[in-house]
Amino acid sequence: MNVKRLLLHLGVASIAMSFLISCNKTDDTPEPVKVTYNKDIKAIFATNCTPCHLAGGANPNKWDDYATAKSKITNILDRTQRTPGTTGFMPRNGTAQLPAATIALLKQWQADGLLEN
Repeated sequence: MNVKRLLLHLGVASIAMSFLISCNKTDDTPEPVKVTYNKDIKAIFATNCTPCHLAGGANPNKWDDYATAKSKITNILDRTQRTPGTTGFMPRNGTAQLPAATIALLKQWQADGLLEN
């Protein structure tokens, strides 16, 4: 009887150990918050691209429209990073580039997958 009881306890302990070993430790590190158009990017365009690139503006590319801004982000990044005064530099009539943090946010939006919400 003692051998059977010992084998039973060993079996139960073995199963318990396999469950404990197979359990993944949860990582408590929060997932980084992704940059989104509505939360982070639309305000940049409203502040820096008015009046030309917003509804009612002369330019047909409207950055207050998510789909348009998303489809043109490569061009937006190119033009906002050009040297002030060179052809195609944006914002037009600007004497300085957008702040580095603003350009970094636009790049992060692109890296995060150009999310809308």
